[in-house]
Amino acid sequence: MKPSIILLSAITTALGAGASKARRQNCPGIHIFGARETTAPPGFGSASTVVNLIQQANDGATSESIVYPAAGGNVYGASVAAGVVAVANQTNVFNQMCPESRIIMVGYSQGAQIVDDAFCGGPDGFSLNTTQASVSSGVSQMVTAIILMGNPRHVDGLPFNVGNATAGGFAARPVGFQCPAFEDIIQAYCDAADPFCAKGNSTATHQGYGREYGQAALEFVQGKLESSSRTISNGTNIVVTSEVPRSGLNGKYLWTLLALSGLVLL
Repeated sequence: MKPSIILLSAITTALGAGASKARRQNCPGIHIFGARETTAPPGFGSASTVVNLIQQANDGATSESIVYPAAGGNVYGASVAAGVVAVANQTNVFNQMCPESRIIMVGYSQGAQIVDDAFCGGPDGFSLNTTQASVSSGVSQMVTAIILMGNPRHVDGLPFNVGNATAGGFAARPVGFQCPAFEDIIQAYCDAADPFCAKGNSTATHQGYGREYGQAALEFVQGKLESSSRTISNGTNIVVTSEVPRSGLNGKYLWTLLALSGLVLL
């Protein structure tokens, strides 16, 4: 191989490494994903209470909502299926751009269901026909806490359950279900009066988890963040940048290399 080609290859590699380093330097230390409940308008919905608490407690933390239909009625199952795919895709895209950032998941009602399914697998009716997690291995390594509120997949007896519900939700997991890969970082809130995660008749209970358990959820998340031994980068409010840094190879050095390789006529 010609020396000029070798040098050009080295320059390209160095510039690419510099760009990757810049992206990581501009990544947040903590990124929060929130998934809203059925029929809530795009955004965080009722998950916003906990999302905001976590973001306010951690300087430089960023957040984004899961983009999915959150539809009810006859298309509920299709909405869940789309939501599981959205959780997997959005978390993976973020993790590829910011592989050292820790990830927090917050799901409310149907939003909790899609987060649950994405991380713990199915089956879940016709919405999900695999027992495997949908999230990538990179996401699995960097997720630090998962908060589920009013989850229709609730079933009694799980180690991460919080609340007084003993009945299962309308899309309850089977008895004996386990999620061993993530059960130590999950907190799932459900009270008996909730008609969606249990068999109650109080929609106010279903909508009130942020108020009732928001501080407890925050304390759980903060505990997991503090106990995590993962190295994180300094947080900013910028997740990604397309700017190529100049620090990897300064202009004078670059032109010198090109000249030596015969690619520039002096």
